[in-house]
Amino acid sequence: MARPRSFDSDEALDLARDVFWRNTAATGLAKPSLYAAFGDKNALFLKVLDRYHERIIANAERILGDGSSARDAIERWLTGFVPFCSGVRGSRGCLSINTAADGAFEQKEVRKSVERFNRKLEELLRDRLRADRAQFSNGFDPDSAAHTIMAIYLGLMVMAKDAPDAARVRATLNQAMKLLA
Repeated sequence: MARPRSFDSDEALDLARDVFWRNTAATGLAKPSLYAAFGDKNALFLKVLDRYHERIIANAERILGDGSSARDAIERWLTGFVPFCSGVRGSRGCLSINTAADGAFEQKEVRKSVERFNRKLEELLRDRLRADRAQFSNGFDPDSAAHTIMAIYLGLMVMAKDAPDAARVRATLNQAMKLLA
């Protein structure tokens, strides 16, 4: 009979995420109980990545679904990332971006996870912009705007490794929000 787990799975995944963030190749989590619970290192990393994505998507669903204005909701969503893409806290970057840059993106399941995450975020943006289409000018294209906002979001996450100051990130977002004027 197997022994019951002596750890919280969510806490273990958060810890693994932090370790993977520092160095995707060296987890330092070789405890047999972790691998028994989550599989090998690749399976553990994929679960960490999926959990990371789930949290961001849940937050995006909550924020983008709230309020009477798509512009305000999108601005709240984007500015919520300022602490994560600026300064010391932001210098570790985005786990999805780091994964792609570190070569793990070549693994089929990891690539599918990142692509699914990016598609879902863009879908949430597109759906909110389409729902509030009447708030924008006649030439406004919600699909292109959603894609552009995703490019800005991903760009900020790439640049986070350089630890820009928060004021610079906010200035970038202020320019981006002019697309939704």
